[in-house]
Amino acid sequence: MEEIRTQITNNIYSYKTASSVSTTNSNKARTTVKTDKTTQTEKSTAGYDTTEKSYDTYTKEGLTRNTVTENDSFPDCNPIQSLAKYVKAFNEHYEKVNEENKKFADPKQHIMEKYYNKKSPYYVEGLTNAERKICVENETNIFDGYDIHCLYDPADMEEFGGSNVFVREMEYNQETRDAINDVVNHLFRKNGIVISEDTALRLTVDPYDYYIHAEGVDEEMAGRIEAALNQGKNGYNLYQHIYSCNPQNYNETPPDQYLQGDREKMVLYHFVDKLTGLDLRKLENRDGKYYTPDGEELWSALEKKYADLVAENKADAFGLGEYKAAYDRIAKNGWDKSTDCNLSLDYKNGYLCDIDMEHGYGQGQTEWQDRVREWYDGVKAEEQKRRRETILREANEPTAAEALNLQEDNQQNV
Repeated sequence: MEEIRTQITNNIYSYKTASSVSTTNSNKARTTVKTDKTTQTEKSTAGYDTTEKSYDTYTKEGLTRNTVTENDSFPDCNPIQSLAKYVKAFNEHYEKVNEENKKFADPKQHIMEKYYNKKSPYYVEGLTNAERKICVENETNIFDGYDIHCLYDPADMEEFGGSNVFVREMEYNQETRDAINDVVNHLFRKNGIVISEDTALRLTVDPYDYYIHAEGVDEEMAGRIEAALNQGKNGYNLYQHIYSCNPQNYNETPPDQYLQGDREKMVLYHFVDKLTGLDLRKLENRDGKYYTPDGEELWSALEKKYADLVAENKADAFGLGEYKAAYDRIAKNGWDKSTDCNLSLDYKNGYLCDIDMEHGYGQGQTEWQDRVREWYDGVKAEEQKRRRETILREANEPTAAEALNLQEDNQQNV
């Protein structure tokens, strides 16, 4: 259940697959990105699509925001977008290469020649054997209209000097924090909200409605702040951003807010919401069972809805059972028995700051980022050194074709 909980929880925060930032080339091949971290998928391990719900209308306590201007909106916080520039560069590179390859009478033979035949006028110097294999596979795949993969591709080294998931996501988180910070300050100015320097304002987002709650100020000011910030998907995007800033991703001990709360309850809430549109918090709980407004036991309703998805090949046939233990526990104990997975940021002197952590993205919390970059510069330098040594060593070795010819010559001489 832990694997299911983690996977679905991540899906709730809209960690899309790399294809969400890919573009399509003229042969309709799509560039996908493999990273050195586990790829988040749109379909949960349990087989049910738990991507984000619609936020066309935001209503709470009489507050409604149907139309939100771009300047009033927090940016979508999807860490996979940190790969966007890499995907764009790869697409452009291989689209250009593919057009060149198609000028030859036999494009696939030309691809093989330029990477494996040292006597070819088109032979490409300065690659390791592993990189040659990657180039051949990618160029052949894009010619045939199939996916190409960016991991360890030499185009990555040429364009960016390599890439690292920790640096990419760290920089993306910082860019996102800065953008959200700008929108918050814009909304405060727009609504005449002034936060004094001695005010300990905390913005807390609940994991169900994604409503931003203002704490540390009086009720009147809290209402004004909440009315200003809770527009469109702002709460959803803020929650997702805070979640992605968990320092555990850098092997640091996470603050309590990343450890507290009943995550299975959160996952179950969104599962029920996606499947039935019902708010689990508001359903009747009688004798350890939840009931729909029609009087049907909720689990029975879930089974029917899920069976429809399975019949339409939209869900794993065995996925529903992964939720049963959490459902039974929460139904038996009651909704309020465990705490919620709320996430918060402090607002100080015009900046959003992480709570109880040095590895943050707020004012005075970013020194660690320089250490990460310095570490990665060292990693890159060492990797480049190994790469140069490999290229020199392999340059003195026969290619696969040359080795085969040599073997045939030896057999004939015998």
